[in-house]
Amino acid sequence: MNSRKRLALVAIATSALFVSTTPAIAGTTLNGSGATFAAPLIDACRVDYEKETGNQINYAGGGSGKGRNDFKAGLVPFAGSDAAYSPKSTEPTNLIYAPIYAAPIAIMYNLPTVKESIYLSPATLAKIFGGAITNWNHPDIAKDNERTVKTPIFATKQVKVTSIDKKTKKKTTTTRTVPDLDSNGQAKIASYSTKTVNIDLPDQAITVWYRSESSGTSENFAGFLKGANEVSNPTLWPKNKNGTFANTTPKSLVNYFNFQGASGSAAVTAGVAKTVGGISYSELSFATDAKLGVAHILNAAGEWVAPSSAATTLFVGGGSIADDGIVTYDYNKKIPGAYPLGVVSYGLAGSSGTDSGIQASVAQWFTYVLDKCATKYPEKGFAQISGPLYEKAKERISKIK
Repeated sequence: MNSRKRLALVAIATSALFVSTTPAIAGTTLNGSGATFAAPLIDACRVDYEKETGNQINYAGGGSGKGRNDFKAGLVPFAGSDAAYSPKSTEPTNLIYAPIYAAPIAIMYNLPTVKESIYLSPATLAKIFGGAITNWNHPDIAKDNERTVKTPIFATKQVKVTSIDKKTKKKTTTTRTVPDLDSNGQAKIASYSTKTVNIDLPDQAITVWYRSESSGTSENFAGFLKGANEVSNPTLWPKNKNGTFANTTPKSLVNYFNFQGASGSAAVTAGVAKTVGGISYSELSFATDAKLGVAHILNAAGEWVAPSSAATTLFVGGGSIADDGIVTYDYNKKIPGAYPLGVVSYGLAGSSGTDSGIQASVAQWFTYVLDKCATKYPEKGFAQISGPLYEKAKERISKIK
């Protein structure tokens, strides 16, 4: 198989295909840490996993950087990270990256007087998060929101999801609405909406909330700001991506009083929720749960796309995958319907361990997330993986011994 290959991600339910040579032991407690980006999905789905398997998942969050550090130090048997170790020489020995779900990074904001979703281009986002735009009535924001916009509408279908309680043997079946797929496993664009918008943005100072700790979400967001602007105007975001957001900005944040740091997705979301004029980046369900506005983002195909699992799969499907399972994104590829702030997130595990039962349970948990969690809880906005990346994920999980 090529070291890099095209991948596709689709939001569908698939059957569990991993079989461990060492069975997972019911009653095992697995402790993990890492990306807070994943917390909404893990918090919802681990309840079902515990009922179905008898195992328990304790996931502390703390950010992707903390997860990578905790895993490398041997403090946890698994971790979650939205980014790889960098440089590669810092990876622990016997490391397994397992791509187990995808999700959109949403741009959330607090503008009570604006009653509809706003529109933001990559250039405008770079200026806001770089400190060049400090008020919501700035001409560049007005230009994004006074135009004719084209947005995709995705086809959906209903699927039944069944869970069986290991103790009571009780079967529970629920019906979920998920994206419909074409014969190639891609989300279908049912139609497009074209309309002229003229959104009145207030004379309101912008407060930028950013992740203060080492964060995979920050690293992916900075990668987008650089990648999506490097052809048209590379000076907008010249620095390379980094897990520490303050290290990626064009200028030091020291002299910008409208920037506020907080640790974790929940904290930056809370910051925006309490600050009129606030803006930040996080996994979609944080914004949805806080009832914050979420922006449509301009993609390379000239479409303004809202964050969703279907739009995320189309964007990430235009990237490439390395032998170790890490995905590289193409921010300038013209992909119809793609949401350009989609990311793949990874489970981190070891290819060997002193406790075979723990290792088998980690593999079982990763498989459960891969196969079931996104479809069980589509309202959380996460995308389930299939296609070539799903096969790569299975291959990577099978190496957890």
